[in-house]
Amino acid sequence: MSYHIKPKPEPESLFDLLSDEVITEILIRIPSKPLCRFKSVSKRLNSIISEPGFLPFYVSRASSWVILDRIPQCAPELTHPTRFQLLDRPKISTCTVNPGKMPDNRAAFSVGSFFPTEILQSSNGLILFAQTIDRGLGKQAQITANGISLKLFEELLFVFNPISYDWVGIAEPRYPINKTTQVVFTTRVDPETGLVGRFMVVEYQPLIGWEDGCLLCFVSDTGKWVEKRGSYMLGKHNWRGDRAFEFEGKFFWVDLSVGLITWDVEGNDYFREVESREKAVCRFIPLPKGRWKQFDTPGLKDERWVGGGGGFVQFIEVFKEGQRVLRCWRLKDCGDDEWSLMYKVSRETVDRFLTSEAEAEACRRGGGSKRLVPCFFHPFEAEVAYFETGDFIFSFNLRTQQFGTCDVFTPHKYVLPFVLPKWSSPILTRLYAAYTKEEGNECFKSQQFTKAIKCYSKSIDLSPNTATFANRALAYLKVKKYQEAEIDCTESLKLNANYFKVYWRRALARKELGNLKGALEDVELGLMLEPKNGEVTKLRAELKSMLEKVSSAGYESCTEGAPCGLDLKAEGN
Repeated sequence: MSYHIKPKPEPESLFDLLSDEVITEILIRIPSKPLCRFKSVSKRLNSIISEPGFLPFYVSRASSWVILDRIPQCAPELTHPTRFQLLDRPKISTCTVNPGKMPDNRAAFSVGSFFPTEILQSSNGLILFAQTIDRGLGKQAQITANGISLKLFEELLFVFNPISYDWVGIAEPRYPINKTTQVVFTTRVDPETGLVGRFMVVEYQPLIGWEDGCLLCFVSDTGKWVEKRGSYMLGKHNWRGDRAFEFEGKFFWVDLSVGLITWDVEGNDYFREVESREKAVCRFIPLPKGRWKQFDTPGLKDERWVGGGGGFVQFIEVFKEGQRVLRCWRLKDCGDDEWSLMYKVSRETVDRFLTSEAEAEACRRGGGSKRLVPCFFHPFEAEVAYFETGDFIFSFNLRTQQFGTCDVFTPHKYVLPFVLPKWSSPILTRLYAAYTKEEGNECFKSQQFTKAIKCYSKSIDLSPNTATFANRALAYLKVKKYQEAEIDCTESLKLNANYFKVYWRRALARKELGNLKGALEDVELGLMLEPKNGEVTKLRAELKSMLEKVSSAGYESCTEGAPCGLDLKAEGN
């Protein structure tokens, strides 16, 4: 008697023999580009990588970070490239900028001298720069979203990719930036690819003495600034605008004398909220009880810091009245206003460091100050804060009350934590696409339809977009290229099947092509979206009348290209 033993099925890959926990530990050690390719190795790997929580975990565990000097150095020669000098903490990493390589070099500078540029913020490896320019004589007074600006200078904003060394300038807003310290920079990562897909820049401009304010918003998807109405809850309090930051997808603006203002948006989907015409819901979060100060209290920036790190928004203060005591509060929930006192550090602990050998060395080199100034929180460890004393940067564990190494002297104390990117982002391409689309809209408004078509085509080549297809279709209608218009409308509807304008435009194109049945179908679909639209209702009646005439004459459709009385409106998206 013979037996046939059925062999066990071989695993699809070696990963099928491992647990999800082991696979996750392996994946977080892989660079992002190979990681994205691993999604096609097996269904199981694709499932693990596509989990919503994997990407944040990957970034926090796989990414390293540095302390970055926010004041860039100017290249010694015009041929010198823009470079990052990345150094291990607590050493200070620096950026050397060649102004000639930037998209806009209107700022006055000389090679090897002070360069009027600063790094404002970073997000997912992209960096937001601000470049100061002289507004010139006769331009000292300028209308802003909330009144009149008397600034002698204004800021141009740029986004920089430190991997590809690509620069892209952000369009100048209709109203100028009031304070760069009130600008928030955020990006969003595509969970499918792990790449940055879009970014947003927002400045909060309160109107002191009133209940209103303005949120000046730039979105990379459109390449345009939007002034969104907000609110201000502090009456005549002179908002200091000490800093702004984004934490876990939520925006915060800080006044170190009284508290924070945040913009409440469901699901933190600010990109969708910008498109809404409704007033932004802003909320005030006061500092812990007893910590309010007058807005003009001197030295607050040297005593206080508010920021995010390790999963929490925290407030730290170094008391100097009578004794040096360091305290740290933690916001229990970003949707709540309640603070909890987490850590209190005694005078003895602070003095022990200030009299240490490290501080003595700082004094010998002219950098010691015999005081602690909070700088920022560790990006991933909530109990670790960074301070400076003179020109030294060092860490302090609030839980164990242990100071980190302090052996670095730097010419600047203006620093931020920068999480090193693991990937090069395609966002600059998308922004260029948005700019060329806007250029096409301007050409359309001036009735340069052929030039508008070229701009829209360039934008589509860079990044296909439903609105750009729709706009090019309208331009094609204007130059009587009805076949091309119909094709673009179809492509637009593939990306957004609920785009009313596109059904209307395709109906017009099909009408001129003699496809009356197809045109009527589009009109009916359009009316399902906007049942009370008078123009489309009128077109439906016209199409039905034409169909009755050609049907009674024994034809299936109009003669191709028959004039049907197009009435186009010059409207872009």
